Amino acid sequence: MLIRPFLPNDLPAVTSIVREALRENYPSSIYFDIHRWWRDGFLVADLDGNPVGFLAAVIPNDGQARILMLAVSTGLRGRGIGATLMNAFLANCEVRGLRRIELEVRISNLDAIRFYRRFGFEIVGTLPHFYTDGEDGYRMARSW
Repeated sequence: MLIRPFLPNDLPAVTSIVREALRENYPSSIYFDIHRWWRDGFLVADLDGNPVGFLAAVIPNDGQARILMLAVSTGLRGRGIGATLMNAFLANCEVRGLRRIELEVRISNLDAIRFYRRFGFEIVGTLPHFYTDGEDGYRMARSW
């Protein structure tokens, strides 16, 4: 498996992973905006030439990053793809001197919450009706 930057031709696979894994349907323009805002923060897990997961993040403030999306194809979860993406992202953040990372997660997504905790993230707040279907979210953060 190769972790590499997002490329525009990854769009169909990434949008499919988002619909399947995150239960969201975003316009294509959002992925290109994220890519433009911070190319090093949009990583793809490539397995034999096919994107099977991705992590998309931005830098909203100096010294801080925000993970917008992290997803792995459902059939390939539990194989370390998400952890490999997260480790590559954390390395990018360290090189850049970013000392805080925030993200949001559905309160019902216990697997994701456990995953993020393994990487030092803690719940720092609740976001009522945060998701498009009305589900609440947690804000999680990691500082070092």
